[in-house]
Amino acid sequence: MRKIHILKAIIDLVWIISMPAILLVIGLVLAVLFRDLSGLDIKINSVNFNANDWLSKTLLIISALNYLLILAALYFFRKTLRYFINTKIFDIIVISSFKKIGNLLSISGIVSISISFIIRIYYQQKISFELGLNEHIVLICLGLFFLILSEVFKIAKAHKQENDLTI
Repeated sequence: MRKIHILKAIIDLVWIISMPAILLVIGLVLAVLFRDLSGLDIKINSVNFNANDWLSKTLLIISALNYLLILAALYFFRKTLRYFINTKIFDIIVISSFKKIGNLLSISGIVSISISFIIRIYYQQKISFELGLNEHIVLICLGLFFLILSEVFKIAKAHKQENDLTI
């Protein structure tokens, strides 16, 4: 049981550190939309941000929203850990949180791959496919894993309820 408390402490620390970043991300998106940022040297995935290019602005905004998706998944994970600590493992909120985490991480991984692909094609003028493990694939795999966990917990809850009714 000590391990779950350590995990909860780590996730809480990451959450606390991420809170000011949300304000920065929202501020950056608003600045991109309403201010001239041509004087700043901003890089997205090692590509220079062009403040006058609509595609650059769009990719920056989508990247910011993608970051917020990951933070939302982290929020639901914190919520799930609270239920685990209180030994409410088969609660409906745990199952729905696993499903939300899975959906958010899967969407985030797909959006990350899309952004990376667009940046390679548009800015670097090359098409390349990499075989192996990268952070985008890991996000998608984690998302699918949480979706599977949601289904497993749903089945386990049904079995638990059936066993509770059996004399």
